[in-house]
This record gives sequence, C-alpha cells and structure tokens, in this order.
Amino acid sequence: MEITLTPFLRGKVLIVQPRRGYRFSLDAVLLASYVEGEGFGLELGAGFGPVALMLKSRLEGVKILALDILADYLRLLKESLRINGFSGIYPVAGDVKTPPLRAKFDFVFSNPPYLKPERFRVSPRRDLAVSKWELKARVEDFLRAAFLLLKEKGRAFFVMGAGAGNFEKKAEECGFYPEERVEVFDEEDLKFLLFSLRKSRTEKRNFSFLMKKGGKYTPQMEEVLGGGSLRPYLI
Repeated sequence: MEITLTPFLRGKVLIVQPRRGYRFSLDAVLLASYVEGEGFGLELGAGFGPVALMLKSRLEGVKILALDILADYLRLLKESLRINGFSGIYPVAGDVKTPPLRAKFDFVFSNPPYLKPERFRVSPRRDLAVSKWELKARVEDFLRAAFLLLKEKGRAFFVMGAGAGNFEKKAEECGFYPEERVEVFDEEDLKFLLFSLRKSRTEKRNFSFLMKKGGKYTPQMEEVLGGGSLRPYLI
C-alpha cells in the first residue's frame, strides 16, 4: 500500500493515509471538532484514525479505543501515533457487529459507512468500499454497538452525509434519544449532519453551521480547520 503523510489542523497533526483509495475528508474534521467528553472514548470504524488523532490534539486528556475491521488501516494509525508522539489511543481490530469489548465507555463517536450498494456503484478498491459503503456493516450496526458499549449517562456522536437517510429514526429504533442535530452547509447546500445521542430521554436541540460562503471557508470553519471546537459557532 502506497501511503502519504498529510499535515492537518495547520500542522498540529500528521496523518498517515493511503495514497489511493479512502482518504479522509471534511466529515472527519467536523466530527473531531464536534465531539466532547472526558475519560475513555470509543471510536467505531476508526480506519487509519484521522478523527481520533484530531480529537486527541484538542482533548489531550482523553483516552480513545479505536476499533476497526481493517488491520492494514490500524497499522497506519499506529504509525501516525509514533510520528506524532501521541499516547492514549489504542487501536483494536474487530467487527462492530460483534465488538470484542466488555468495557463501557464515557463517549462513543463514529463516521460510519452509509452508501447503499444497491443505489451507488461500489468502488473496486476494497478498503474504500468497506469505508464508505454498507458492505461489512450497516449504520444500524454502528448504532447498536454504540448503544451496547456506551455508559448510561454517556453521549454518542455521529457524522453523516446529507443523503444518508433517516438516521434519527434508526437511532431511536436502537434505543437512543437524539439530543442534537447540526445541519452543516456549503453555501446553501446541506452537506453533512452531526448528531449527539443519549440513552435517556432529553430535549432535542437543532443547530446549523456554515462552512463556506462566497466560495471561501467562513472564519468559523477556519477555526475548526485549525483544530478548534465547532460548538461555539452553532446557531
């Protein structure tokens, strides 16, 4: 596998990723800027770890278990940890449908594959296909794993593409109560959705966030791209 070393968050984090196939994008950056929590977190479908690495650079005190089914990606994550000198991120191989974990976590986060193979032409590259299409696991599988492994008072955070379907209904069917929904816009186009979920009933809040205006990133998005939190800019 050919790899590249990509500086992100204005050089705060160096991420080892494949030269071809799946490469992380703005959805990973947005999720890393949105998650909040203390203690021990779990990333479901961590891949080569861009979200965990960027989150660790902002919330230095947390520990993160990074679960993924692709062993090759976890090896890249280990290399990124070495290069950045990070500790407190623990790569673990496993399937979200049968997670090899017994512990409960203070917070859970995920950028799951959501493209339907019957609706979108599947990439011939296995790593890209598994990362973006519901081939090995469905969104519901990630939600069930999050519910199973989250502490009772914890929070689960997800990022989805705008066309990902009725995520909130799926979350409720898995036992969650939606706490927050954030609509992320590129100019006037809805591009991403961020969600915060809880195990107990809670008042739902709706927010929006503007990434781009006039063909340029907004000052708020520039802060996010520099490693800041998204939360102060939710309206």
